[in-house]
Order: sequence, then structure tokens, then C-alpha cells
Amino acid sequence: MRRLALGLVCLGLLAGCATAGGVRVEGAASQVTPPPSTPAPPSGATPSFDPVALLRADTKVSDKIKSHLTPCAGGRFPVDSRYVDVTGDGVTELIVSVMVCDLKPVVDNGGLDLEVVRGNGFIANYVYDILAKPPVALLALEEPGMILDQSKDGVVQIIHWQYRAKDPSCCPSQQVYKFFRWTGTTFEQFRR
Repeated sequence: MRRLALGLVCLGLLAGCATAGGVRVEGAASQVTPPPSTPAPPSGATPSFDPVALLRADTKVSDKIKSHLTPCAGGRFPVDSRYVDVTGDGVTELIVSVMVCDLKPVVDNGGLDLEVVRGNGFIANYVYDILAKPPVALLALEEPGMILDQSKDGVVQIIHWQYRAKDPSCCPSQQVYKFFRWTGTTFEQFRR
């Protein structure tokens, strides 16, 4: 009898909590926002790019340069990249230089490619606006032996070598500098 009374009391309690439809609404549900899929970079941070993937995706980069975008003997790609504001607008651009894997003379059509040797193996240089979607090449130099550098006054300088009258065929000795300045839409060559 005691069990029957206890069972009826429990049944009564359960019946008293039920509402029509079986669901009881206590109030508004709290709103949950899912976390972002990728965290936003901190304010003022420079986005980071894989320079090899960037060059491979750029349709304006020649197939000859793309053929050099393979790992060298140590597993490292022959690419040097750095983030620098070369346009002077306070926004960082990406400078990418492509080199040959070794600095031995490159045989090309039966002759030595001395420009590659003199230019420390550099065969191409690029400046990318990395805030554009997709990134846009602001300057592209696909010539061997040219070294791209930024001077302290925001000017891009290109260094390469030329032969003087009495130079042996192996060794051009005159360094030549070309200077480029950002005009707001393009890099323009100028004399210093």
C-alpha cells in the first residue's frame, strides 16, 4: 500500500509539471555566435604569404621563372622575400627575388650565363601589393643578374653589371644602378 501511495504522489508531481504540447517555455533562449573560422589579424599586422605559391599563381610570371620554383638540394626554395613599404604610403609590400639553386655558371645555348653569376644568382625580382585581392605585381623584372634593393629614402634601386672596354669576357666590372620611384600608380625610372 505504501508503494502505491508513493507511486501516486510521484505521478501527481510529474503531471503537475506538464504543460500543453509537452514543452515548457521559461524565457528567451540565449544567442550564441559561432567563433570566426580564421582569427582576424591584429590591427596593423602585415599579412603573410607563401612567396612560391604567389609566384606560381601569378599568370604574368614567365614559365621560365616558374621552372626554377622547385626545392634546391637542402629542401629550401630559391626564393628570398621580405616585407617593406616601398611605395611610401605606410602600407607594407612584398619583395620577392628568385635565384638559381647554386651559383655555378649556368650553361645557356652553349655559353655561360655570366649575368647570373655576377648577380649572385638572382634571375627575377618582384614587388607585390599584398592588400589587393589577389595580390598584384607592382614591379616585375625577369632579367638575370639584377639585384633589387630599397634605399633609405623609399626609392627602389636595381643593381646590375656591365662590361667596360678592357674587361675580360668572364668578368664585367662596372656596377650600374637604376632607380625607380612610386608615382601612385606605377614605378617610374628616374635619374639621380
